[in-house]
Order: sequence, then structure tokens, then C-alpha cells
Amino acid sequence: MKQNTIIAIIRGVHPKDIRDITQCLLENGIDSIEVSLSDEEIGLECIRVIFKEFGDRIHLGVGTVINQSQVDKAINAGARYIITPGWDCELAKYVLANNIEMFPGVFSPGDIMQATSLGIETVKLFPAINLGPSYIKNVKAPFPRTHFMAVGGISKDNIKEYQRAGCSYFAIGSDLVPSGATKEDLQIIKQSAEVYNQLLLEEF
Repeated sequence: MKQNTIIAIIRGVHPKDIRDITQCLLENGIDSIEVSLSDEEIGLECIRVIFKEFGDRIHLGVGTVINQSQVDKAINAGARYIITPGWDCELAKYVLANNIEMFPGVFSPGDIMQATSLGIETVKLFPAINLGPSYIKNVKAPFPRTHFMAVGGISKDNIKEYQRAGCSYFAIGSDLVPSGATKEDLQIIKQSAEVYNQLLLEEF
């Protein structure tokens, strides 16, 4: 993914609504999606629909992945990258052995060291809202070649702070696509996508 990318987190969306929501995101400059497996069955079906309808037009990933079985199911459904909520060395090795891009959840310098030792270039700082921009700025110093994805509590009000702190990627949840969103929420999603894109274009 290119620098300063916004990733829309899809959570609790019914498969019958996911096509229109994905189309709305695409039309408004968001081409990266993370489908959460917090509800595994619904999440996997959403991935299948997105992959079938949009193919390579969407950088399609899966989040809230906590075991190898979910990795296999998500890849088979069409996901092209894996995001985990926390650091699991054995799970990371399994994902990488399958030649799949991975953004593991990390919270400490120790987590980051373990991830980078496996060749992982981008890590997910979670929950970013609890860590805060100053933590990110400080932890980035000893890891200058590592890219950071801010996840958890990122909003229109604070995304610039995290960008200035050194984050390159921003996964946005309900402030972009409401949890359980339907086709009735398309206008809200459109307006939010426009604001986020404009914010990232502004000077630091």
C-alpha cells in the first residue's frame, strides 16, 4: 500500500449490503478494506462478495484474525493481507510462510522487535488512542525503517496528530463505516471518506 493510506474497517455489515458500501468507498477514494472476523461467518461472506465483485480494484484484507484456521479461511475467501489484534509469533510465521502480507498488532518495543526480526515492515499500533501520538513519535526513533499503522480510536479530529507522529497508514472503523452499516448509510460513508481524504492531503 502507498503511504498515507486509509483502510476502511468493515465490521458487522451484512453481505447483502457490502457491495454497495464497497462501491461507495471506491467512488470516494478509499480502495483499501479490512473486513473484521469479529463475526467470522458474516465477515468471510463479505470477503467473498467483495473479491467476486471487485477483484483487484480493492486492496482486500481481513482483520481480527487470531488463529491459523481463520488465516486459511480468509485467504480462500479472497483476502490478500492479514491483520491481527495482537502479537503472536507463531501465527506470524504461519502467515508469512504462506507468502501473505501481514500487519500484526503490536503494543510495545518488544513486540516491534519480534515482528521486524521476521522481516515484517509494517506493524499495527493498537489501540493507538491509548498509546497516543507522543508514544508513537518516540517509539519510531529506534525503528526508522518500520512503517506504522494507527488503529483504534482514529478519527477526523486526531488523524493529523498521528500522521505528524509518523504513522503511514490509518485503519478507520465506525467513524468511516458505521458498525453494522447498511445501504441507508451510504451518504454518511461518502461524506466521511471525502473528509478523510482531504485531511491527509493537507500539510502537516
